[in-house]
Amino acid sequence: MLNPLIDQIFDLILTKQVWQVHILASELINSGAIKSLDKNPDRDLFKRNFLIMNALYQLQTQLHPQTLLVSALHIELLEKECEYPLTIKTNLKDYYLNWENYDASAQEVDALLTSFWERVKHADTTVTLTKENYDELTAKWELPTNFTLKELQKRWRQQALKNHPDKPSGCEIKFKKVKGEYEQLKAAAR
Repeated sequence: MLNPLIDQIFDLILTKQVWQVHILASELINSGAIKSLDKNPDRDLFKRNFLIMNALYQLQTQLHPQTLLVSALHIELLEKECEYPLTIKTNLKDYYLNWENYDASAQEVDALLTSFWERVKHADTTVTLTKENYDELTAKWELPTNFTLKELQKRWRQQALKNHPDKPSGCEIKFKKVKGEYEQLKAAAR
């Protein structure tokens, strides 16, 4: 089924490169494209977000999977293709493309919200590098085995300048990957 919000969302993402779902929702509500969808506020929020995510994933498929980056907290229309393919959480994409999920009951919505907040509450933000991963990253980053924080920061700046999306050779996906590796190495250096 073709989502009626696809054209409005496409028009919006053409005006600004980076979005978040709640900002898109506000714009769609203000323009009158989305009205109240349910008397229950939680189900209304769920249905609104479902329609937006469904439209985004349909757009991603229509444009090209490597052109539209979609997650709840970061939606970005990339200006150029990166050599890294985007990592797509197919279970999330599959969920939002299945129209049967749109009519989730109040209990299902409550369970989803509870599960989400539990994951956020108990999320382990520290990443532990194994010896193998540590060795791979230090070699990849061309760092000595017992590197200093100053050496790591210097390499980070070089990598950031090389991969930043605003640079001709840059790529958003590469930049985020390098940033993640930097955070892991920085945590391991302490």
